[in-house]
Amino acid sequence: MKNQNTNPNNYVKITPSTDDTRFPSFFQGFNRRWFSGGCQAVYLCFSTVGAALALDDAISLYGKQVKIKSGGHCYEDFVYNADTLAIIDVTPMDGYGYDDQRGYYLESGGTNWTAFQALFRDYGKVLPAGSCYSVGLGGHICGGGYGLLSRLNGLTVDWLTGVEVVVKDKIDGSAYPVYVSVTDTDPDRRNLYWSHCGGGGGNFGVICKYYFKELPNAPQSAFITSVAFPWTDLTEQILYNLLAEYALFAADNHNWRQFGLFALNHQANQEIHLTIQTAVLAGEDAEEIKQQYITPALARFKAITPYRLMERPGLAHQASLFQNLAETLSYTFYEAVQTLNGSGSNQRGKYKSAYMRKAFPYDQVASIYKWLTTIPAGLTAADMTQSLLQVDSYGGQVNQVAWDATAIPQRSSIMKLQYQTYWASVDNDKQHLQWINDFYTEVYQLTGGVPDPEQDPTNNVDGCYFNYPDIDLNGVENDRERALRLYFAGNLPRLKSTKSRWDPNNYFNSSQSIPVGKSQDI
Repeated sequence: MKNQNTNPNNYVKITPSTDDTRFPSFFQGFNRRWFSGGCQAVYLCFSTVGAALALDDAISLYGKQVKIKSGGHCYEDFVYNADTLAIIDVTPMDGYGYDDQRGYYLESGGTNWTAFQALFRDYGKVLPAGSCYSVGLGGHICGGGYGLLSRLNGLTVDWLTGVEVVVKDKIDGSAYPVYVSVTDTDPDRRNLYWSHCGGGGGNFGVICKYYFKELPNAPQSAFITSVAFPWTDLTEQILYNLLAEYALFAADNHNWRQFGLFALNHQANQEIHLTIQTAVLAGEDAEEIKQQYITPALARFKAITPYRLMERPGLAHQASLFQNLAETLSYTFYEAVQTLNGSGSNQRGKYKSAYMRKAFPYDQVASIYKWLTTIPAGLTAADMTQSLLQVDSYGGQVNQVAWDATAIPQRSSIMKLQYQTYWASVDNDKQHLQWINDFYTEVYQLTGGVPDPEQDPTNNVDGCYFNYPDIDLNGVENDRERALRLYFAGNLPRLKSTKSRWDPNNYFNSSQSIPVGKSQDI
């Protein structure tokens, strides 16, 4: 255990000052597009008690313009915007440990990397969380976080058994902490626990601790396979064939130990990258695992078009270069996590998402090929080298959970997509935003310009991922309900009911937060 609080007030309130060098760093997140220049206070919280006291003070002074921050990686301006007046920052709360009654715990101010280090080093356990090291646990876990072990072990919320959260459910009452868990029989408490199993951060309260009665054992080692397909060899048909083979890989029920990241980089990048992590479990023969799982998979891809060895990691937004000696390298598991452990540079960025139950139809591949070879007017090829569509394999253990067992309803998808574009200058905002919006809209033109399962007679697309928020999903009429249905589908009424009970005054809000529901919505 670490980070014993020595602050007698349990939190520190800091305000902008000309001689405080911490500003404006506290007012900006990972995405350089978002900045809260009008913020009047940041509350650094060191404990659950501190979070409750800080929340009361902040709401009393700044009303509903109080936002919650852990890692600062939100893709949209839900925390850092012009209207934000105060920020509750839980990053000092990065402890961990084991409770005899409640199990393993992680405080919400930790990150993917600190969580991995603690669980692996001290307990030999892992949480199937993401590979971007600096993403905060406060939002990642409760949003239904996933990572390279999710096909083998499921989502973060599939292991979550309890949450300690500070709530403020009465306008004239103080904020207070409540522990809710999977064993709660009271409907309101059970709903609050369930809503944190994928319902996202910043919706119901200030999350302070996550608890896990059990966690999966860490693998003993892993293979990382990294290959590149040059754009000079790609045609629309070859790209379709590669993605068809990748869909078969993702749908395979015998290879859950493998997780694929297929970075379909813009043509300006000169190649697309396929990375596969293959876990080797305790007592297994690594060479046998390689021959059984990796060799045949590579042969199938190579039969479509030749590949070459990659000169950089499989996650396209990582900047550090390295030289592979072979397409597949063996690592200790700690090394494997380090190798694919990156969040990229602080840049301006825009993201969109989709789930898929089946392989890409040809018309979608044609659109993907078109937009990955398009350079918007006013930009150069160099401006598009960090624009891509990343297709992650999904399914496996994720799909063994019922759609309503957690707030994450997408339990039949085999692939998870993230459309991404990154740039440096505000002068290029319009071109990059237009490019990714037109790209996305065309791919899903037959389902209303978004991956809406209700408009898909082929039963392929399955909505979007709340942890990849996209304000464009609100549409031209700023219809939040439209976006939330894409995120949560049939689970939305229960989330709205939870909101009504635990945050009836909507203190925890954003442009895509869960709205206060009505009893008849349940």
